Amino acid sequence: MTYMTHTLFSQRFKNISPNKKIQALCKKSADLLRKKIKASELAAIEIISSNRDLKEFENFAKKISDYKKILILGVGGSSLGGKTLSALKSQEKVEFIESIDPATLQNCLSKLDFKNTFFLVISKSGETIETICQTLILLDELQRQKIKNFAKQFLFVTESEKNSLAKIAKKIGAEITPHSDKIGGRYSCFSIVGLLPAMLVGLDAKKIRGGAKKVLQDFLSGEEISNSCAIQLTAFEQGFNSNVVMPYIDQLKNFTDWYRQLWAESLGKNGFGSTPINSMGTVDQHSQLQLYLDGPKDKFFTFITAKKHRQDFEIKDLVGCETLFGGKKLSEIVGVEQETTIEVLNQKNLPIRIFETVKFDEEVLGGLMMQMFLETILIAYVKGINPFDQPAVELRKNLAKKLLKN
Repeated sequence: MTYMTHTLFSQRFKNISPNKKIQALCKKSADLLRKKIKASELAAIEIISSNRDLKEFENFAKKISDYKKILILGVGGSSLGGKTLSALKSQEKVEFIESIDPATLQNCLSKLDFKNTFFLVISKSGETIETICQTLILLDELQRQKIKNFAKQFLFVTESEKNSLAKIAKKIGAEITPHSDKIGGRYSCFSIVGLLPAMLVGLDAKKIRGGAKKVLQDFLSGEEISNSCAIQLTAFEQGFNSNVVMPYIDQLKNFTDWYRQLWAESLGKNGFGSTPINSMGTVDQHSQLQLYLDGPKDKFFTFITAKKHRQDFEIKDLVGCETLFGGKKLSEIVGVEQETTIEVLNQKNLPIRIFETVKFDEEVLGGLMMQMFLETILIAYVKGINPFDQPAVELRKNLAKKLLKN
């Protein structure tokens, strides 16, 4: 069965059909979601309706691009959207630093030319422990190296001018630009949080939003995404409570990290949720596939494939040393690998979803990210869950701050 076919990608399923009762619930929740979107109640989606804000992002990008290196400080929703989009372009200028492992941070800082590095600091709350610590360590190093006027090397993106990061920015005289207080970090990829990093590597932000708009329009006028959610919920009700996302496009590695947070943090509430599992074809055929095929039958699989690759290689055998691969294109080998992986899972009667992209660019990635937005929000509505909060995570944050005070 095929549930979506347009200029960006197609979506089809194997071994699973929607339960009629669940399908009706999804349709009802989809109607509610459409009403909220049309009433401009969801800022994370409403932001793509206009591109007026892109001019401001472009101005930031032009100023920042003069630096030889750009270091982006943030974690979770403050970095994963930007990392996902930036992966479309092979480059070494823009780097994301999320970890506070001292060895990782030292390795990063040891390679920096501090005079020629720009620091983009992103935190919605402005109270993220990791980002505050990273920022203070960087400021200490800049002072130690006696670099003058280093405030011009910073841009802070945060929702308030009264939080801890904003106070640091004001103390050094650095520029602050707002992070919308109505858009949560994991839903911020179409805002400055995701699009400024994308622009810094040379991507077209209008195309990213354009792809998102195409998928949104499909949702507003049809039931494809509603039916897709019904199938996923049917699989969950049948005991498939692990959610494997396995692209055969390496540039989607960061996308699997972004999706993992979106899915887990939005839906893991009140005893509900399926566990997202990152997996990459063809690499994880050699590590996880044994479990998928011969382990517990509790996994729902989503594959993302490319109909056409932008680059390709012809494989040439050595003289007198023939192989199965000589004369074939590398894209053909990838095709065989993905097809056989899908087929052996199909033979095990496991639920499978396949996205096939016609091409792979900013539009397609923007469309895929909007698809996942809509699916996640819609499933939350079906289950009576708030997709935009993370109350359990706040418990951990509060405990950490309590321990630090003591």
